[in-house]
Amino acid sequence: MYAFNQFAADATFTHRDETVSVLAALISQHMKACLPEQAALADSPNRAHFDDRAQNLEGIARLLWAAVPLASEKPEVLSVLRDAVENGVNPAHPAYWGDVSDYNQRCVEMSAIALAIVDQEALFFRAMSEEGQANTVRWLQAASYIQIPNNNWHFFRVLILMALRHIGANFDVDVLKNDLKEIDDMYLAEGWYRDGRSGCTDYYNPFAFHYYGLVFARWVNGVVDRHSSVLAEFAQLFIHRAALFAKCFSLWVGSNGASVAYGRSMTYRFASAGVWSELACYSAALKNVGLSVADMKTLWANNIRWWSQQPIISDGLLSVGYRYPNLIMSEIYNSPMSPLLALKGFAAVRLPSSHPFWQETENQMLHSNGTQLLEKNRQIITRQNGTSFLLSGAPSAAELRNSHDKYLKFAYSSAHGFSVEALRWIEQGFMGDNVMACKHPETGEWFFRTALLKSELVENTLITTWSPFSGCTVTTKQWMEGGKEWRAHHIDADTSFEFIMSGYAVDTWVKCIGARENRQSARIAGHEYSSDIQLHEGQGSYDVMPCAPNTNLCFAQAAVPIIYGNVPQGESRWLVSVISEKQN
Repeated sequence: MYAFNQFAADATFTHRDETVSVLAALISQHMKACLPEQAALADSPNRAHFDDRAQNLEGIARLLWAAVPLASEKPEVLSVLRDAVENGVNPAHPAYWGDVSDYNQRCVEMSAIALAIVDQEALFFRAMSEEGQANTVRWLQAASYIQIPNNNWHFFRVLILMALRHIGANFDVDVLKNDLKEIDDMYLAEGWYRDGRSGCTDYYNPFAFHYYGLVFARWVNGVVDRHSSVLAEFAQLFIHRAALFAKCFSLWVGSNGASVAYGRSMTYRFASAGVWSELACYSAALKNVGLSVADMKTLWANNIRWWSQQPIISDGLLSVGYRYPNLIMSEIYNSPMSPLLALKGFAAVRLPSSHPFWQETENQMLHSNGTQLLEKNRQIITRQNGTSFLLSGAPSAAELRNSHDKYLKFAYSSAHGFSVEALRWIEQGFMGDNVMACKHPETGEWFFRTALLKSELVENTLITTWSPFSGCTVTTKQWMEGGKEWRAHHIDADTSFEFIMSGYAVDTWVKCIGARENRQSARIAGHEYSSDIQLHEGQGSYDVMPCAPNTNLCFAQAAVPIIYGNVPQGESRWLVSVISEKQN
């Protein structure tokens, strides 16, 4: 297990040449597992919810996110992957990936093949045999006639159809226009999209909606036809929205380059970095929102630098996990090949060394404090003293594993990760971060915020109403003041019950066996950070508790400060706590 800065420990990622060297070494490491005749990467015993042939496709296609921008320096990599694609789309070949069907993973992976067709037409598509070209076109065209989830998947098909348009193949323009309309209908405000019926607002915004939107915009002018004016309107819209989004999303990145850990699909790690270099091609749009190409360079380089230092490679491949290999935090759609989607974060390599992105010098933007209130999202994003925080009253993607831990905690940060299975192990002495756990007075089960009865932003305060169990309603107010977060809970309960409130997790370990202590304060210091939660109003006692091993995304062993006590029957007074953290 190791980080990819082993390939160039002194790489700063400020110049294209050194970035190319690191990416080439990283891809070469993965290519050792490539089996082009089988149209797959070397097998692994782990599985996702889709079939093995779709997993084979995923392994080949996701490597293209790096192989395509790297093609001028490493054409042999693209050549090997091209051979694998020819085999995978050939119905007569034993390695055939299979036909795409309704709600099928193949539609997702087709988008990377679309990227190769457009961005490296000569080296990829035109270098195929005539049979290979025909099979590729036929296989991609089938995506027009399937049902797909009404979410970010519409962008996959947009790229597929745009690739067919680029090479002059038949495509259904009505399907393309409808997909663009569906994407437009998901727009909220300030650059943010809700992702489908769940309405969640997470990392799919930068690496799906905006990254793909900017790729679409770049492709629109590549072919002129009778549909160009309609497509051009969407292209300009996507560029404008991406710039608006960047103004807010830049606050998600802490001063060390780490981003806020929040939501699903965290195993895609640095995939979101791809949006910064794509936006760097639109300096006028950036200027309109008060940003610059130098800002894009700063955000991208710092994020990639931070990730390059994390132990995320196992057995030569990017691992499932976040800051370390970890299946506990994964989704049902994460196969061993899934983390390769992170490679789109290296889209900057597409730009030549002469591009302003590479010529600009990094600035100090990540060291400045800032706050943005997102009314439509019901979220507050802030950077305070180098750490970025997200206070969220947005809905969760409830169909996902541990979705409540990933979306419905009170706060998330760039420094502390978050813990899944936050309440599952309380009786064994473990506790998760940033929750209020409520013990059912009859069953003894522990509950926390898993649904929102109401959520709104009022001035600078996030107000949510929720119910841990029948007969109990909690109204929570959250705001930032003096560089700290304030949480105020007003509880109306039919009966009294026990509670535990927690702060941020840190990288240390405490005992999990024995009676709970009553300390003078709830403060805990780790190697990297310290975390603190203190009562401002109400009654409670202080202690610290460990998180269950491997449940925190950043730290395999972690612990949290807690306040515990009892809520009386009836309408309680406010229970107010102040939460803070600092780098050691």
